[in-house]
Amino acid sequence: ILMWLGLAGLAVVMAGPRWGTVENLRRQTGADLLLVLDCSRSMLAGDLYPDRIEVARRKALELVNQSPETRMALMPFAGMAVLRCPLTGDQNALEQMLQDCSPSLFPAEAGLQGTAIGDAVSQGVKVLSREAERGQAILVMSDGSDDDQQAVDAAAKEAKAAGIPVFGMFLGDPEHRTTIDIDGHPVAMTASRATLDHLAEATGGVCVNATSDSADIQALHRRIVATVAQRPWEERHRVVASERYQVFLLPACALIIIGVLLPTRRRRRAGIALTPVRMAS
Repeated sequence: ILMWLGLAGLAVVMAGPRWGTVENLRRQTGADLLLVLDCSRSMLAGDLYPDRIEVARRKALELVNQSPETRMALMPFAGMAVLRCPLTGDQNALEQMLQDCSPSLFPAEAGLQGTAIGDAVSQGVKVLSREAERGQAILVMSDGSDDDQQAVDAAAKEAKAAGIPVFGMFLGDPEHRTTIDIDGHPVAMTASRATLDHLAEATGGVCVNATSDSADIQALHRRIVATVAQRPWEERHRVVASERYQVFLLPACALIIIGVLLPTRRRRRAGIALTPVRMAS
């Protein structure tokens, strides 16, 4: 019986029982980076394979994986900007939020489409300014220019005054004519990096073109690390359903050992009891 109870305990251990919560503390030295991701309908254009928005998500994920020392936040935008993920060192959370970024977040029927880069950067400066003691930067990933030059100029001034450089990744091919289907009609989509160049030059950042390899991400990562102050930070995460297999492991092993040894001892005792006793003559 003891042997079977021990084996049952090991089966429970193998099942990986989890309950309760545990708090993890993570300490790193790095910067804060806000990813501002264009989710306008033009990002569905196929001049980059398979389309601009998929390339942007893939590049952002690559940057996240290459920068474990950097806390990041995510702000998709079109005609308006929305903070989808606050500053965090949790790469899994960022990856999940990035996968959900698409033009469907900003329905055209609700008047939420457009390319309001200036407004997005201004909102990003406000988000980062809440923790102004840290080294900070903004990365705008977009295919287009903002027609509201006044908003772009204001955003550049705000970022420069806050000491936040704006970096850019340009997604698109200006020499390639491409169309997307909007309400059953083909609509030509253009691409221009003018706004990204202006923001980068005005704030001390750089703008790079998206490439088919990882050269663009590597160049951005090196420049961000070289430009932005790297400071210590720590973050607490509450992990739900922590592993509790230890509760069952030791008792299970003890039961198995006892179950193995006990029959042996009984056999030895039985052997001693049956040994004939010679009577002295």
